[in-house]
Amino acid sequence: MHQSFKKGEVIIKQGSYETCAYVIEAGKVEVSSEVNEKKTVFAVLGKKQIFGEMGLMEDKPRSATVTALEDTLVSVIDRKSFNNQLVKNPKILFPIMKALFERVRTGNKNIVMKDCLGPETSKTKQWDPDKKGLVILTGLNDTSIKALGSVSVKINNFPFKVGRKSVSGEDDVFSDNDLYLENETDEPPFHISWNHFLIDRVKGKYVIIDRGSSLGTIVNGTKIEEPCILDKKLNGLVVGSHNSPFAFKLEIK
Repeated sequence: MHQSFKKGEVIIKQGSYETCAYVIEAGKVEVSSEVNEKKTVFAVLGKKQIFGEMGLMEDKPRSATVTALEDTLVSVIDRKSFNNQLVKNPKILFPIMKALFERVRTGNKNIVMKDCLGPETSKTKQWDPDKKGLVILTGLNDTSIKALGSVSVKINNFPFKVGRKSVSGEDDVFSDNDLYLENETDEPPFHISWNHFLIDRVKGKYVIIDRGSSLGTIVNGTKIEEPCILDKKLNGLVVGSHNSPFAFKLEIK
């Protein structure tokens, strides 16, 4: 089922009880929460991105408000339609299932990220969600350039998920990435995991999260165990262990 929302209209209200997931077909939405009458914006989502997916699994009140930043069209999937499609056409549910698996992979780390960002950003000015961020990922050697498929990749939609290219491609429900890196190694351990890391923009800051990779993610020389805030304009990134050939630089514009 499709549903349209006008600019400024609330799609999900924090504290409400409803059990639908939404896929954005057109437009843009803002995800925010309010504590002690203070609004905090967590994310801005656009076309093909998903929100509200936990409503399919939980009966808890919604943890955030989602508001249309412009006229927006969404596909609405409730529990009944999910179960029907699971029998008739399961492939159509792959985006929702991938989003749910990603929640499982990074859920605890997202809580840590909000905790570490909260006190710091409360002292700074509110970030502008309409200001589009830009990060450039560039390969530093022949191996990393080949993995990217080009010298550099521009990233301006967040969260941006990166992992190893799967033989099954988009038909692999356990692999959910915006960028698939080529890994020349045929046997494990692979430097690049299926779902390796993500780059997010939260409260105006850029954050890298390791998504449960085999060999880890190294940022500016340090293997990250928790969400890592990028506090430099130019950052070093190694995908895998310290001796991994997949070395990149991340430039924040």
